[in-house]
Amino acid sequence: MSTQPSHLNNPHRLPRAVTPQLYTLRLSPDLHTAAFNGTVSIDMTVHSSVECIVMNAKELTIASIHVDGTEVGWSLHEATERLIIDVARDAGDTTIDINFAGVLNDKLRGFYRSTYVDDKGEEQVIATTQMQSTDCRRAFPCFDEPDFKAVFRVTLEVDEGLLAISNGREISRTSLGGGRTLVHFADTMAMSTYLVAFVVGKLEATEPVMVNGIPLRTIHIPGKAHLTEFGLKVGAYCLDWFERYYDIPYPSDKVDMIALPDFAAGAMENLGCITFREVLLLVDPATSTQVERELVADVVAHELAHMWFGDLVTMKWWNGIWLNEAFATFMEVAACDAFAPQWKRWVSFGLERSVAFETDSLRSTRPIEFEVLSPDDSEGMFDVLTYQKGGAVLRMLEQYLGEERFRRGVNRYLTTHSYGNTETSDLWDAIEASVDDGGDNVPVRRLMDSWIWQAGYPLVTAHLTDGHLVLDQRRFSFDDQPDATTWLVPVHVRVGDSLHKLLLQDEPLRLPVPNTSVPIIVNAGGSGFFRVAYSEDLLERLTGDAFSRLDVLERYNLVDDAWNSVVAGHLSASRFVEMCKQWRGERDLAVWQAMIAGLKFVNRLLPTEDDSFLARYVVDIVTPCLHDLGWEPRTGESDLDAKLRGLIVSTLAVLGRDADAQRRCRDIFNRSANEDLDPELVASATSVVAAIGDTTDYEAFLARFREPSTPQEQIRMLYALADFDSEELVMRSCELAFSGEVKSQNAPFLLNRCIANKNHGEVVWKHVRQHWDTANKTFPVNTIIRMIDSVRLLMSDAAEADVQAFFGEHDIPQAVLTLKQVLERQRVNSSLRRREANRLVSDLSR
Repeated sequence: MSTQPSHLNNPHRLPRAVTPQLYTLRLSPDLHTAAFNGTVSIDMTVHSSVECIVMNAKELTIASIHVDGTEVGWSLHEATERLIIDVARDAGDTTIDINFAGVLNDKLRGFYRSTYVDDKGEEQVIATTQMQSTDCRRAFPCFDEPDFKAVFRVTLEVDEGLLAISNGREISRTSLGGGRTLVHFADTMAMSTYLVAFVVGKLEATEPVMVNGIPLRTIHIPGKAHLTEFGLKVGAYCLDWFERYYDIPYPSDKVDMIALPDFAAGAMENLGCITFREVLLLVDPATSTQVERELVADVVAHELAHMWFGDLVTMKWWNGIWLNEAFATFMEVAACDAFAPQWKRWVSFGLERSVAFETDSLRSTRPIEFEVLSPDDSEGMFDVLTYQKGGAVLRMLEQYLGEERFRRGVNRYLTTHSYGNTETSDLWDAIEASVDDGGDNVPVRRLMDSWIWQAGYPLVTAHLTDGHLVLDQRRFSFDDQPDATTWLVPVHVRVGDSLHKLLLQDEPLRLPVPNTSVPIIVNAGGSGFFRVAYSEDLLERLTGDAFSRLDVLERYNLVDDAWNSVVAGHLSASRFVEMCKQWRGERDLAVWQAMIAGLKFVNRLLPTEDDSFLARYVVDIVTPCLHDLGWEPRTGESDLDAKLRGLIVSTLAVLGRDADAQRRCRDIFNRSANEDLDPELVASATSVVAAIGDTTDYEAFLARFREPSTPQEQIRMLYALADFDSEELVMRSCELAFSGEVKSQNAPFLLNRCIANKNHGEVVWKHVRQHWDTANKTFPVNTIIRMIDSVRLLMSDAAEADVQAFFGEHDIPQAVLTLKQVLERQRVNSSLRRREANRLVSDLSR
């Protein structure tokens, strides 16, 4: 099954009669004028006679085009981003030479400029690239679709003294005189245009770390070398780990990881020239929190995983981008779990998976893979369904088949399709063939097709009948409307100490069980992408001591399922609060994160004047855990215990309104400017002081944002500016986002946090709405939907009506489906508030 659109009837697809083999590219960026010029010579094969040659170009000035040495005419079609060359050719080889020029734009896409201020207070410019999905055409004319793989031979003409980097290693330099240098790079392997990269600027490089003969470096702006060690350590570990997992050597000749001051995405898997936001590569382990270090490890692992899965083997068209990103998500977690097993990375992935569950519980959700026609369509693929749901269903398949059989299938897939392009089904066929080689017959393609091509996910119901456990399925959704969709569901069931691997299909499944009251866990191990509804008698078996003996992810799933039952209207919010009281003996971070996420949302349902009723419950729920952990870090304690302490402290101080906790947090925050304190407590105290702070506190946060010691501190201080409980201060933060002082990559996320402010978000939304055109002109296109994602939390009747009406007249073309999901979730949340708020006040005030 495939939704790949035909290039014959899609105006956004190029004809296939001509394919490139080699690009010989020379670019000359001028960092002072923010412009560049270049030449590209493309050796290509004409497979059948053509009347013209069609390729891609956008926002470029074409000076001349020669075909096999003869100058020819051409035309640019802005709407379809096509360059049409007026030359007829019969089948055979041909070469096109194009002279062109362009602007180093400020859109953070194509060939663009990034800036930083050096230690002398002078602004420095970096010329860098971001080609995914369809922006290589902004840098040079090309066949800008993923299945037009070719070799790239890059040469950069730059000012002397600047560092120049591209995909391949530097092989020579030539002085041109006049302060200019020509830098030549080794040919790349055959690869897609969206992976081409070049970076030029006043940058520094670490000494290379050799990993199985491959040099690994971090590139950074001057003055940040001390923040590179952790990222290099992760990179070296993961590069070796992936070579062993895939059982295929790294497919290029070097790896550079480049930390950029301006970058719209998180990172980009350009072959051998991986680009990152600074905060996702540069970190000080001594002052960063566990989640900040984990985020760096995740992103480094994710991008290195792509070197094989995405770069070596690439999807044919953008409908398949989900598999690139989902598999890299799966592999990042696997690699980081090996790198730092104490972080329990597969457990924390369960929390990330919950975000995908939330979107997939909506009627406006989408299948993981869907038809992609235009560049805007492909932008909409980069969401939680691609990354988190896609990664989760791969994990579910791996756990059902077994890790080694799954790994062998991946190796077969990569080996078979190296340097080529694939459809999604090629992976399932490779895995199924590897399983069949072992003598088993598992319908891998049919199983995965049921998850990839259908929207939503199942609720597996479990009850006992006549000595059998009976499992059935129906689609879970917040509106609980009947739906006949079914999936092939791999279900692990643990009955006492016995584990059963089952495949639930269209009909109910019956498993004989002993006539005892032993606990029965459906989704044992917690890796299944489904929710479970137990009958009352089965649920009763999972309370008390039985609950505490479950695996961490199993306990997390029970809590998460309970909260989503509240959202769906099957459980009252006050009953959820009572259940949290029953679970207060819990001491694992992940379970507490699920509990506190639910309690925070309960707080949003309450009018501010009534949230003191919840505060009493919160104090009762979290105090025993803090008593056990203590306020001071303990020698030898785990990273996750330290992180749990920070979570409990901030919850007690903000949701619990505990005056002593607030006082202690203010003391920690004030001392943190001059003392080395536990990073988890510092981060917790920062959030607390913002929530209770005044104008003096705000000025202190703003000053530390402007003069940070690390990228993590800068982001922490910036986003905390949105949390102050003052309309005046939150509006200052909103205006700061539009002022130009905040990097355009970060400003939309600051606005997102401001809109999410419980008491002042509606005022911020009105400001954003009034400056909608400015936001769309100023901020990276992929961040607009993220900027307004938090309108789902505006739950008053007036706010709901206003938001829904506004987006009835203003679309976000690059995120059409995601916008529908945001608006539906706002309606779901508003309905939840109307249903629960008064009952909550009545129940909690007793």
